[in-house]
Amino acid sequence: MMLAASKALLNPFRSSHQIIRIRMASATTKQRYDLVILGATGYTGQFVVEEVSRVAQCDMTQKNRSLSWAVAGRSKDKLMNCLAKARKNTGLSLEDVAIILADVGDQDSLNNMAAQSNVVVNCVGPYQLYGEQVVRACVENGANHVDISGEPQFLESMQLKYAAAAEEAGVHVVGACGYDSIPAEMGISHMIKNFKGELNSVEMYVTVKSKDGDSTLHTGTMESAALAIANQNEIGKIRQELFPKRLPTPKHKITKRGILHKNDKLGLWGIPLPTDEPVVYRTQRYRYDVLHQRPIQFQQFVCARNLFQSVGMLLGMAYFAFICYFSWTRVLLLKYPEVMTAGVFKRAGADQKKLNSVTFTATLIGHGWSESLVAESDQHVLPPDSSIVVKVAGPDPGYGATSIMMVASAMTILQEKDLCTGRGGVMTPGVAFTNTKLIDRIVDRGMTFQVVEK
Repeated sequence: MMLAASKALLNPFRSSHQIIRIRMASATTKQRYDLVILGATGYTGQFVVEEVSRVAQCDMTQKNRSLSWAVAGRSKDKLMNCLAKARKNTGLSLEDVAIILADVGDQDSLNNMAAQSNVVVNCVGPYQLYGEQVVRACVENGANHVDISGEPQFLESMQLKYAAAAEEAGVHVVGACGYDSIPAEMGISHMIKNFKGELNSVEMYVTVKSKDGDSTLHTGTMESAALAIANQNEIGKIRQELFPKRLPTPKHKITKRGILHKNDKLGLWGIPLPTDEPVVYRTQRYRYDVLHQRPIQFQQFVCARNLFQSVGMLLGMAYFAFICYFSWTRVLLLKYPEVMTAGVFKRAGADQKKLNSVTFTATLIGHGWSESLVAESDQHVLPPDSSIVVKVAGPDPGYGATSIMMVASAMTILQEKDLCTGRGGVMTPGVAFTNTKLIDRIVDRGMTFQVVEK
């Protein structure tokens, strides 16, 4: 029922003669565009198109380097409207941006798109429903791939199914390149590089502020979250196949917090929201299994200003999890999102002017030792004696910051592929980008990564 309800949101009809004409034209050129934005006409896709427009302009004016790119989707008219809106919002001409017709329900069209792409910037979600066919097309046709999925079932199943094929093909498939999970992954990476010693654990506290108090989200975000909750029982089986051997038990375990706790250092109340933990876990598996480095323990929280607000947030999160868990309530949620979520999720998304007033800060607090041990199997006798605090901040996390981080990730693969980990594979941002200038690219676009205490 969930699948049927979700598919009903998408219009399966398209102009076949347009698809044939576009394919024939592209087949004769044999051109690979630097970036191809799939799902450009979606709510998040529009933000990504405008971000690519600005990045392309900066590359040309500051570095005299041109960027060839295209938008891809089912409807030529909608893609043209998307570009027209981007022209209006950015003030850029965008006359050289190409259009490719591609449909996640048509594997041949995806293969055609991937064959013309250096990096596919995939904005089509929920990824559990529509992501695998795009990854398959990219791996089989030599295109790199980034997405903004926060769905662990999709991310880990893609690693299980396509890691070997992607490595053999020499393509990087990197998921979770938006708010999930760049602040956590690259925040930890930044912390490691600035910490003199050896980290044991990291806790991340996220605050989101809005000057007008509006916290509206698009229903596409809701659908992805609903599917992740509904299919959470699948992750155990996938992870058992992916990582049959457990990580060693740390001697100095991270302190487990309750469902509500106050962080006196920040003066905020924390509520567990482990959306990035599966991604960070995969990165730490790589550190231990491949690099033979000690895995870092990680947990994350969303913050509230006071106890009253934190209780309200906790009840809201519990309610959302409840209605996502049962099939009949999921159907109602998908059919009447505004009613079922009291306006938190809307099909139209948030007003752009209101989004401009939203900001986020992720505060990462790390604890470790001032000296490192030689072998990853060695254990420190004494508890951690050093700490470090890193803050990652930016515009609204769901769309503004996500588009910045997603495009920066795609540009990193495009321009620093030789510095990305390995010759290819399916991997996390923390694995793929640890030796690159991804953070610099993100900072250049207005976000911050700062060591505020060590």
